[in-house]
Amino acid sequence: MNINMKDTIDRELECIVLSEEMKSRIRKKAVSRRRDGVLKWAVVFAAPVIRGGTGAAAGYRMLITHSVNGEVLPELDPMRVVEIHIPEGQPAAFASAEQPAAPAPAEQPDSAGQGELTGVPDEYGMIQKDYKDYRKIQEELGIHLLDTELSANNPYMQGHIMTDGSDFAMITVENYILGDTGRYQFLEEENRYAYESGNVFLSPISLTVRLILSEEQLNRGWDWEYLGMYRFAESYTSGQGYRVNLVERTLENGDTGNAVLEKSAVFVADGVEYTLRGRVSMETMKGIVETMK
Repeated sequence: MNINMKDTIDRELECIVLSEEMKSRIRKKAVSRRRDGVLKWAVVFAAPVIRGGTGAAAGYRMLITHSVNGEVLPELDPMRVVEIHIPEGQPAAFASAEQPAAPAPAEQPDSAGQGELTGVPDEYGMIQKDYKDYRKIQEELGIHLLDTELSANNPYMQGHIMTDGSDFAMITVENYILGDTGRYQFLEEENRYAYESGNVFLSPISLTVRLILSEEQLNRGWDWEYLGMYRFAESYTSGQGYRVNLVERTLENGDTGNAVLEKSAVFVADGVEYTLRGRVSMETMKGIVETMK
C-alpha cells in the first residue's frame, strides 16, 4: 500500500471511537494474524475511548490512560480543564476547487480550505471545522498551545477541530512539520497532499491536540489505545520537563528491523495533551519534542 495513502487511512481511523468489546476483538484479531505473518493495515490504528455520560457525546464514548495492545503505558502529566471559544461548525471537507495544488504562503487565500460555515453539529452532536494553519486555530479558539519554529512558513497544513462543544475538543494538523520532505501536490479527490520522502523525514510530522473542557469529562476521563502493529518504545522526561511516552510502529514480526517506521511522541503540557507522529528516527522525534514551546 502507498505509504501516503496508508498514513491518511490511519489518521481517518483515529476519529473512529470503539467500544471495549470491539477493541478486544481487534486485539485478538491482531495477535492471531500477526502469528500468521499477514497482519493488515486495516487493524492498525489508535483508538480513542471518550467516556461520556448521556446525550450525544455518549454516542462517541471519549481516567486518562494510554496503552498499546492492552499494555498500559507510564502515566503522563495530568490533564486539566481548559476554556476555549467554541467555533461554528462546518461540513468536514477540507478541499475546495479553488485550492491550488502547491500554493505559496503569500498566494494562499485566507478562506482556502475552510468552506462555508453552517453551525450545524453532525449526527453525533460534534461540531467540526477545517483550517489551513495551526495558528489560526489557536486564534479562533482563544487559547495558546505549544508550537515549534519547525512549522513556520508552511503552506501545506491541513488543520481540523472536532468538539462536542461542552466536554472535549480534538485538534489535528496534518503536514504540521515538513522537514526535508518535498514536491507536495494536492490530490483533490483524496483530500490530501502527496509528497516525496526526505533523507531524515520519510514523512511529514502530524500533530494531534486533545483538550478537556469540563470537570465532568475530567472526572470521566478518556483512554487512548494503539492497536495492532505498535509497541511501546520508551518513557523519558524532556528538557522542558514533559513526561513523554514514545510508541513506534513495528513490522509484521513485531520488530522494527533497520526500517525507519512511524514514531509517536505523546505528552501533556499545561493540562493539554499533544501527540507528534511521523516516520523519523527516535532521535529526530525527541529533537522535535524539545522544540515544542
